[in-house]
Amino acid sequence: MNIWTRRDLTIISGFGGRCAVIACDSCGGVGEKSNDCLKLPAYYVGKLTARVVLYELMCAGSEPAVLSDGLACEMSPTGEEIVRGIKGELKNAGLEDITLTGSTEENFPVSVTAVGITAVGIAEEGRLRFHKAVSGDKLVLLGRPAVGGEVELDSAGFYPQVRFLLSQPGVREISPVGSKGVAYEAGVLASLNRMAFTPCQTDVDLKKSAGPVSCVLALCDGTAADHIISCLKQAIIIGCVR
Repeated sequence: MNIWTRRDLTIISGFGGRCAVIACDSCGGVGEKSNDCLKLPAYYVGKLTARVVLYELMCAGSEPAVLSDGLACEMSPTGEEIVRGIKGELKNAGLEDITLTGSTEENFPVSVTAVGITAVGIAEEGRLRFHKAVSGDKLVLLGRPAVGGEVELDSAGFYPQVRFLLSQPGVREISPVGSKGVAYEAGVLASLNRMAFTPCQTDVDLKKSAGPVSCVLALCDGTAADHIISCLKQAIIIGCVR
């Protein structure tokens, strides 16, 4: 058995050519309780937190198998709404049948909403989407950074588009973009290949927070980049690696 990391993922390999891919995310101070900083229905807290870990697993080329939620709140009513949001996002992803488990806080009253979600996916080692880049490879952005009130709460996400990206052999790696912004994630993808990110002229704020994964970044060869741009709306080239 071998345990290693890639971006925010932990990968456990050595299971006869298969591996487990683990992602986690947390959200605190967002909800409808008295001391929450950002007021938002608990349903969306569950929905968007689940989206982060699902994207992480799927973009890596793994199939989500288990989600476990740790809810630092009572089951009724807050926990029930968070779980409803998680299940709604699983439906968006076409994953209603995977295992969902978790725990709530029933011993003490809480005044802040807090949730952590850990997700486990399974993949064939050869199908993990961590391919070595070549100098000149393009970075394609799908969607636009959004945070706070800009986030489209009822969006169904980019799940079909992510699956489309995974079907393209020229796509080296796919990375969800969160609070650290597009430029940060582009820099990480470049540095993992011992290169640097060179941005091109664009009207997208590459340093802006993308909140709960409001966009996705794909590192790919030029042919794949052109094909993606022609097939997917809102897909643009934001630079290259060298």
